[in-house]
Amino acid sequence: MRSRYKISFQLLDIIKNSPPARLSLYSVAAIILLSTLYLSLNILGSTYDYTIGETAREDVRVPRDINYKNESETFMKMKRASEEVPLVFDKDAGILTDRLNIINQLINNVANTLEENPPLGTEDLTFQLMSLKARTPQYLQFNDRILLELLKYNNPQQLKKLLSNIMIYIYDDDDMGVLDSPYINPINLPNKNVKIRTINTQTDFDEVSRNITDMKSINDVRERVYNICYSIAPNLPQGTLSAVVDIVKNTLRPNIRFNPEESKRRIREAAKAIKPVMGSLQKGQTIVRRGDTITAEHMHNIKILNDSTRTYHIRYITGILLMQVLFFIVFGYFIIRYSRSLIPDRKSTIITFTLMAFFITYAFFISRSENIMTSKFIFVLLLPIPFVTMIVAILYNIYLALIVGMNVIFITVMLSGGEMSTIMLSFSSALLGVVVNENVDKRTDFLKGGLIVGLINSLLMIAISLIEEIPLINTFKMLHFSLGNGLINSILVLGILPLYENVFSITTKFKLLELSDLNADIFKTMLLNAPGTYHHSLIVSTMSEAACKDLNANYMLARVGAFYHDIGKINDANLFIENGVTDPRARTLSPRQYSQLIISHVQKGVEIARENDIPEQVIDFIREHHGESIMSYFYHQALETIDSNGASESIAKTDFQYPGPRPSKKETAVVMLADVIEAASRSLKNPNKAQLEGLVRRIVYNKLNEGELDYSDLSMAELNIVQQSFLKILNGLYHSRIEYPDREDVKNLEEKLAKHVV
Repeated sequence: MRSRYKISFQLLDIIKNSPPARLSLYSVAAIILLSTLYLSLNILGSTYDYTIGETAREDVRVPRDINYKNESETFMKMKRASEEVPLVFDKDAGILTDRLNIINQLINNVANTLEENPPLGTEDLTFQLMSLKARTPQYLQFNDRILLELLKYNNPQQLKKLLSNIMIYIYDDDDMGVLDSPYINPINLPNKNVKIRTINTQTDFDEVSRNITDMKSINDVRERVYNICYSIAPNLPQGTLSAVVDIVKNTLRPNIRFNPEESKRRIREAAKAIKPVMGSLQKGQTIVRRGDTITAEHMHNIKILNDSTRTYHIRYITGILLMQVLFFIVFGYFIIRYSRSLIPDRKSTIITFTLMAFFITYAFFISRSENIMTSKFIFVLLLPIPFVTMIVAILYNIYLALIVGMNVIFITVMLSGGEMSTIMLSFSSALLGVVVNENVDKRTDFLKGGLIVGLINSLLMIAISLIEEIPLINTFKMLHFSLGNGLINSILVLGILPLYENVFSITTKFKLLELSDLNADIFKTMLLNAPGTYHHSLIVSTMSEAACKDLNANYMLARVGAFYHDIGKINDANLFIENGVTDPRARTLSPRQYSQLIISHVQKGVEIARENDIPEQVIDFIREHHGESIMSYFYHQALETIDSNGASESIAKTDFQYPGPRPSKKETAVVMLADVIEAASRSLKNPNKAQLEGLVRRIVYNKLNEGELDYSDLSMAELNIVQQSFLKILNGLYHSRIEYPDREDVKNLEEKLAKHVV
C-alpha cells in the first residue's frame, strides 16, 4: 500500500515540476475529450418533424441499433400483473377467542346460579333469574326470556359446548370469517382473488386463497344463524334453540377486514417486478420512404428515433470518460514503476497528440459511412492503425508505441460496436505495427514489415471467418484489403518519417545511419588533422556498439556518439597525446593552462556539432563522455611543481575538472567507459589477458566509486556485461602475434641449404 502511495506522489511530483510532463497531461486530457466527443457524436443522429398524414420528404433510416422501452405494452403487462394480485384481507384471530370467552362466562354464570340455587322441582325460576342477573356483568346482559331458557336447560356444560361449536363454525368455516360489510372495491381493482392472512396470533398461519364472492358480511351471517344452530344442535328444545340463536346473533362481531395498504403494496411490487417490454429498431432499417404517407405506426417509430437522438447519453459519455481516465492512470503507474524513460519530452508529446488526433478524426468520419460499416473487416483495414504504432515505435520506443496502440484499439472497438472481428484485427494491426519494424536497417525493410502485417492479418481474417461461420468466399474477396493495408501503411511511414525527423529534429535509426557515414567531411578532416583521434574514435565506437548490443541498448546511437565524441580535438589535434604532441605551446603552457585547453575540447566539440546540424542526442555524447572527472595527470603535475618550487600559491582542484554533466543514459555511460579504457590500454606494454582484465575492472570501479555512473541507470549486472564486451574487443586488438623472420634471414637459410645439397 505504501508503495502505491509513493508512486502516486512521484507521479504528482513529476507533473508539478516538469513542464513536458504537464504538457503531456494536457495532451492526454485533450485526447480524452476529443475521443469522447467523437464517440458521443457517433451515437447521435438527425431528428425528424412530421405529423400523421404528411408526406415523407426523405427516407427516414435508423443510424444505429436502438433498443427502446415499449411503454404501451409494458403498461398493459403491468396492468395485467396488478389485476392478478390477490386482494389482502386480515383475519383477527382474537375476535373468536374473545367471543368464546363471553359465551363461556355466560354459561358458567348460569351453571353457578343453578348450583347455588337449585329449582327444587318447581318451574318458577324467578329467584334464579334475579341471582343470575345480579352476577352477570352489564356487557353479558340478555333479556329475561333468553336467560330463563338457559336456566331451564338442565345441562349447561353441553349448552356451552354447543355454543362454542357454533361460534367456531361461523368464524372458522373454511377460513372465511365474517366481514363487517360487503366488499365494495375501494381501490377499483377488478379482481376477485383474495388472500386471507391471520393476525393477532402467536401461531404462524399460511395465507389462504379464496374468492371474494364467497366471503360473507355480518348481516349475511346473522340471516343464516338459525340454520347453522339447527344443523349443529337439532335436538335442542325450541325455546332453548331460539335463545341460542339470539345469543349468537348478539355476540357476533366481524373478524375480517379489507387491508387496502397491504394490497396496494403488493400490487406495486408485482408491477415493479415486471421487466419492461423492449422493442428495437435495427441499424439501416427504413422507417418510412420518401413520398410515403406518415401513419400512426410510422409516427411511433419516428418518435422513438427522435427521443433516442435527443437524449444526451450522459451515462454513456460518463462511462467513456471514466474508462479512458482509468486507462491513462494505469499506464501512468506503469511508466513510473517500471520505465521512467517513457516519460515523454515536449516533442514526443506533440507528435503523439497529433497522431492520435488525426487517427480519432479519421476513424470517426470513416465510421459514418454506411457502406464501409457493413463489414467490420473493411472498417478496420481502412484505418491507419499500423501507421500510428510504427511511427511511435521508430521515433521513440516500443513501450510508448504499445500505450498508443492500446488507445487506438479502444477507439476502433468503440466506434465499430465491439465485435470480435474488430477487436482481434485491430489488436493484431497495432501489435504488428509495434514489432515488425523494431530492427529495420534499410528503408526497404519497411515494405517487408508491411507485407508481414498484411499476411498475418489475412490469416487472422480467415480464422475469424471460420469461427463466426462467415462464408470463406466473402473473406477471400477482402484479402487484398489486408495486404494493401500493410503495404500502404508501411509506405506512409517511409514517406512521412523524414518529415518528422526534420521538423522535430528527431534522431531515428535512419538518421544515425546517415551520421555514421565515415565519408562525411567532418571525418575526413579528423582523419587528416587528428589521425590518432580518428583511430581512437573507431575503436571506442566498436567497443561501445558491442557492449550496447549485449545490453539491448541503442547500439546504433552509441556507435555514432562514439564517432563524434572527440570532434572537439580537430582544431588543436597536436596538443593531444594520441596524435603526437608536436604543438610548441605544449612546452610553454603551465599544467593548469594545458588542462584547461584540453578540457575545452568538450565545448568546442559541441559547437562544431551544432555547426554541422548534429542532433542533440549525439551531442550528449560529446558533452557527457568525460562527466565531471578530474585530469589527474595535470593536477598531480601542478602539485609537484608547487611542492618543488616551495611556492605558497594554492591550486583549485576544480580547475582540472571537466564541467560535466555526468552520463544520463546507458549509451553515454558506455562510451565514457570505452573512451577511458581504450586510452588507458595504450599505456600497457605487451598487454596480456590478465592485465587487460585488471585494467578494465579498475577503471569501471573507479568511475563507479567517483559517482560518474549514478545517473546512467546501469546496474552492477549490466556493468559486468559491459566489462566482458570490452574485454572481447581488447583481447582481439592486443592478441599476441608470431615473430616473422626478416628477408635477410630467409635468404641466408636458403643459401646454406643449397650448399648442403651440392
